[in-house]
Amino acid sequence: MPSKVNTSFQIAKGPWNNFEDGLLRCLVNQFRTLHKNHQISWVIIAKEMQTRTSKQCRERWLNHLDDSIDKSPLTENEEKCIRQARQFQPNLTYVQIAKMLPGRTPLIVKNFIYRERFKTRSSSLRIQRKMSINYIR
Repeated sequence: MPSKVNTSFQIAKGPWNNFEDGLLRCLVNQFRTLHKNHQISWVIIAKEMQTRTSKQCRERWLNHLDDSIDKSPLTENEEKCIRQARQFQPNLTYVQIAKMLPGRTPLIVKNFIYRERFKTRSSSLRIQRKMSINYIR
């Protein structure tokens, strides 16, 4: 017989606030203290949060709050590593590339790649506009 889940609370969407971040940090630390050597149960964490789903909690932790994340700008070597990985093995996923860069998340890798694409596209559009006959200065 399926267990009933308490759905009396409203699931939040959108940006996290400081209170939610603090609560998530506290719950993860509490879970790690009580369940040493176990993988974090995001379902349990979400039940305690009551306003976020397990997926939201997991993604927030892994992409933003975990202390092991290096939030400083990518170094030139890291940028070079990402470019080379994409050039020589174009089918690599963001996760696979992030594993080559300690402290970096797949989201950081994805954002870098998208920024690079945007820079390339915008500069090529600028060149096309300047070469256009209709370009008036």
